[in-house]
Amino acid sequence: MRPPHHLFLCKTCAPDLPNIAERIQMRFYELAPPHIRFTLTNCLSVCRNGPIMVVYPEAIWYHKVDEALFGRIVQEHMIEGRPVAEYVFQGIETPADAQARREAARAAKRQKGLIIVNTGHGKGKTTAAIGMLLRAKGRTLRVGGIQFLKHENANYGELRALKSLGVALNPMGDGWTWKSQDLQETQAKALQAWEVAKTQIASGDYDVFLLDEFTYLLSYGWLEVEAVVAWLLAHKPPMLHVIITGRNAPPALIAAADLVTEMNALKHPLVDQGIRAQKGIEF
Repeated sequence: MRPPHHLFLCKTCAPDLPNIAERIQMRFYELAPPHIRFTLTNCLSVCRNGPIMVVYPEAIWYHKVDEALFGRIVQEHMIEGRPVAEYVFQGIETPADAQARREAARAAKRQKGLIIVNTGHGKGKTTAAIGMLLRAKGRTLRVGGIQFLKHENANYGELRALKSLGVALNPMGDGWTWKSQDLQETQAKALQAWEVAKTQIASGDYDVFLLDEFTYLLSYGWLEVEAVVAWLLAHKPPMLHVIITGRNAPPALIAAADLVTEMNALKHPLVDQGIRAQKGIEF
């Protein structure tokens, strides 16, 4: 038996249409069968062509949802089982199509060094990247990286663990910018770290390389994102995977990347409960 449908509607991605999310929610109460669930949610990470709605369990994404389209989605998709295809921008794929795509990928045996971006305002960007370093190390790949803002004398738990495995993830900053006593010095250290990173990336000595907190150099305007992307495309070895972390990844970097994940903060122990950073969790 298929699980019931659950509709998630972004309530923030259509600021030019005031109260549209609430109006669509009222249409849900008027039209939808009782077994369908509906949730107004914060950003779904696709803040364009809103309002955006996702239908689970199929993971079909609709854009430009208004009250009239919502009525069609309920009738045609929820009740009759036919997605409203002209408003779907992600997710329609038959089982046969999915199987054919998987078989084609296996037959092609294509591989490439990826540019991977972990961004967003939620916790876990660096943690996920370090998990990828550990996975790669377990596959005997050559891994390393640079942390652009963490203090050069940092000795966090993850750095200790990586060091014990023979992985060099080198902090080269002077601490977070909002604590800096000299932003010019902070910027200079970060730019010097980029010069070191370029040498290491182009060296051919690595299979996976992490640029931790690197997006800040771009969003603060310390580096031109177009120049950075052009350098990576020109000098990154074809099979080297580069992982970039940090908030506010600029559009040009996202466009150039092969894999982009946005971490969204739903709850946080400091914000919600006043619990400070704890050993083994944050450091």
